[in-house]
Amino acid sequence: MRRILWLGLVLATALVLPACSSQKSAAEAAMAQTVQAYNAIKVQAGNIVPDEAKTIEDGIAAASAQLQGGDYKDALAAATSLGTRVKELADGLPEKTKQAQSAWAELSGSIPGTLATLDKRLKGLQVPAAGTPHADESPVVQLGHLKDSWTEAQAAAQAGRLAEAVIKGNDVRSGAVKLLNDLQAGS
Repeated sequence: MRRILWLGLVLATALVLPACSSQKSAAEAAMAQTVQAYNAIKVQAGNIVPDEAKTIEDGIAAASAQLQGGDYKDALAAATSLGTRVKELADGLPEKTKQAQSAWAELSGSIPGTLATLDKRLKGLQVPAAGTPHADESPVVQLGHLKDSWTEAQAAAQAGRLAEAVIKGNDVRSGAVKLLNDLQAGS
């Protein structure tokens, strides 16, 4: 009886091990393929669509953890799904890059003029003394912050981080429009 039990256990192990090994190999191959495909677009994706890039990186980390934990079936499914998302992202990057470049071109064409207009409107106003209550509400201080943010946006654009540059540029535009409206309302 013991011999039959041991024989059954050996037979079951012999059947299960190749299946596990097969799943492990497939999961490892799928992960390697996904990581390689993502690494090819990683920098551009991070500069153009950083949120999507972060989501994929988090997914790769999670799938790798599943693989390391021996959950080959789920790791294979995750790697396959991530591979599809990476391909879709890679296919969409040229269009998203054009959109970001266009948005940046529009911002860099309009914001310097708006900041110059604000400079002219605020000419002669002094920066409030340090410690003055509500000094941050001063139009001169607000303009200084907008100029600093615009410089940061330009630096991000020059470094190729267009998504960051566009976000900062849009913030500067919104702040400049608000400041102009406040100045007109107060005139």
